[in-house]
Amino acid sequence: MHAMTAANLRSAFGGESMAHLRYGVWATRARQEGFPNVARLFDAIGFAEEVHGSNHFNELRNETGDFPVVSMAGFGLGETSENLQGAIDGETFEVTEMYPAYLNTAKDQSESGAERSFHYALEAEKIHAAVFQEAKQAVDGGGDVDLGPIQICDSCGYTHEGDAPDRCPICGVSKERFKTFA
Repeated sequence: MHAMTAANLRSAFGGESMAHLRYGVWATRARQEGFPNVARLFDAIGFAEEVHGSNHFNELRNETGDFPVVSMAGFGLGETSENLQGAIDGETFEVTEMYPAYLNTAKDQSESGAERSFHYALEAEKIHAAVFQEAKQAVDGGGDVDLGPIQICDSCGYTHEGDAPDRCPICGVSKERFKTFA
């Protein structure tokens, strides 16, 4: 694997791993503040971030050794509205800067597995940014976000509210592969 693509996969793995854990902490805060649907949203998207990180890690299966990992990550534990803004900022960075650059590098270096992993994450992160924005508007208006069951594809992290689609629109797996957060 080309060094730059491998470094990008490691960075993305680090960022997704931290997002997974951060969203768990922020879910606990949302529950404490009386926002159970926001908490469920953090839990669901935290699982999607775990899927992304796992995909990146699996693409690095032949890369061994210890490496410093540099990744963009938000820190801090605030009120739920502030935590949602942190999530929005992180997802937006991934959608507008990080994943497009990583995806282009993987394409240029003909690293098809990394390209697929970055594509899956990029498409899912677009959805995450939008649903976090919706949740923030609800919280800022004094209420919890109105959400049905949240479906997460365990192959690519695609996120969908309601019944799982027959096939994932990003990676094509069947609806049996979706994990439900109700």
